[in-house]
Amino acid sequence: MVRTVIAASLVLVAVAAGSPAQAAGGHPTIVVRDGATQPVFDYATAINEDVWVESPTDNDRDGVRDRIHLNITRPGETATAGLRVASLIMPTPYGGVAPEVPYPSVDVDRLPQEGVHARSAAAVAANRALTSLNAAPAAVSTWEYYTTRGYAMIAMDSIGTATSTGCPDAGGPDEIASTRAVVDWLDGKGRAFDADGNVVSARWSARSVGMYGVSYNGTLPIMAAITGRSALRTIIPMSAVTSWYDYYRANGLVVAPGGWQGEDLDIMAKYVLSRANPEACAPNMAWLSENQDRVTGDYSRVWAARDYTAQADKIRASVFVVQGLQDWNVKPKQGVQLWDALRGDKKLWLYDRGHGSSCAPEFAPAMHRWVDHYLYRVDSGIEDEAPVTLEDDACTVTETATAWPVPGTRAMTYPLATGRPRTDTLVDDGRTQTAEQLLSQPEHALTYRLPVLTTDTRLSGTPWITADVSIDRTAANLTALLVSYAPDGTATILTRGWTDPQNRRSVWRSEPVTPGKTYRLRWDMQPVDRTIPAGHRLGVVVISTDYDYTLRPLPGTRVSVRPVSSTIQLPIR
Repeated sequence: MVRTVIAASLVLVAVAAGSPAQAAGGHPTIVVRDGATQPVFDYATAINEDVWVESPTDNDRDGVRDRIHLNITRPGETATAGLRVASLIMPTPYGGVAPEVPYPSVDVDRLPQEGVHARSAAAVAANRALTSLNAAPAAVSTWEYYTTRGYAMIAMDSIGTATSTGCPDAGGPDEIASTRAVVDWLDGKGRAFDADGNVVSARWSARSVGMYGVSYNGTLPIMAAITGRSALRTIIPMSAVTSWYDYYRANGLVVAPGGWQGEDLDIMAKYVLSRANPEACAPNMAWLSENQDRVTGDYSRVWAARDYTAQADKIRASVFVVQGLQDWNVKPKQGVQLWDALRGDKKLWLYDRGHGSSCAPEFAPAMHRWVDHYLYRVDSGIEDEAPVTLEDDACTVTETATAWPVPGTRAMTYPLATGRPRTDTLVDDGRTQTAEQLLSQPEHALTYRLPVLTTDTRLSGTPWITADVSIDRTAANLTALLVSYAPDGTATILTRGWTDPQNRRSVWRSEPVTPGKTYRLRWDMQPVDRTIPAGHRLGVVVISTDYDYTLRPLPGTRVSVRPVSSTIQLPIR
């Protein structure tokens, strides 16, 4: 539920757009009309400046605190007439020229955890594209849109990237501390310098800060938010990583983000390391490579430091979560689990496409109302709107709801098969064939179809599979696919999930697997919101190696399932 807060320190005058309103004493101020800030400041006279904020870190160990570069665009009246404005930051690690980083091969003779049962892990990352938000009418950039309405727009280069100093630590403590330092400088704390080394202050800052962005750009705002109470009033993370463990691992298994097979903690850090003299960060990069643990896939304190969902109770800013339900890079679980963990003011926007953000025409105005409300305390009406919005793959808002999964959803459990107990066996052949290809090969994929649907059936939430499984060696990939079968037999993978049998009790610790012994395993798939038409059938397909996501050992591992005692739990409305 969004709270309405009135800040007496901000003077808001509701007048017609056209020029800045004059507050007492003749000073210009922000203009609000019809519940929204108005474009009354001339973008042609906006000030553009570069500053470097001092971080509390010195992780390149050169004896000088790291400095974080900001490029700031603010209304000219902040210099000529004493106007103080709120700040909207888009941070990024992608501002510099990315170096070439070799990826390790995921084709291995055997899984690295085979015969290994006790190591810890650590990881982090994000995606590739620097995506700017088109949060304004087509001909107007985001920067111009908000600057003319009285915001300072700030591009931030994260630690160790572009002209910022220090070293990236892939979502770790140094990125967190340095991002928070930027918020604090806008709150009148800490120091910043211009290009000549002169100390500069943000006297123009109204000490009200928001952050937004897509992917890694949206992950950095979450990092700042988990530091607790500050001038950060709101964040809008879009397709953002909320747990780096869930980005590079799944239930103990090494699992890649879609499209980036082989990437891991160290690869991402090396990719964004675009500062001058990157060799200064060689020890930092070596540490990441050593501690990410691509052997066991176990969770560890290194991962815990990068698990923002687990630290969501520290967040004091409001949060507007935007997540793609078909995003197989930053997978749906990322946004959904943060939404579930938040206890303060929050909103969720789910769109049914891949990596990026909403393209519905309603999104940009909703973001504007959200930003106005939390940074300028405008009564924009956003607090009266439904907290959940769903958008289809045609960029059309189809539904609003009070919660997600949508109200009325029930967890329904079905056996994978009925009848007399039996054991079914597959032979892994995922090294050269995708999951989609394996669907039609019964010797390499075990398929269990539920009865034909007699009515349209909506799935809204997270499916879970419980399976009695044995394998013929000490380690194996294990993948479950939720599939929809059309009446003509066409198969569509709706969602999928992965697990490591060695982590059957805990993601913190691998345990030996005895070949041939049956274990009961339970693991989650990625969240889904989809209506399946009557006449179709839902099915569960079990495979071992998932070509696009897991490590790819030599074929031949045998995986056996007892389907009568195994179940699928579906979120059905």
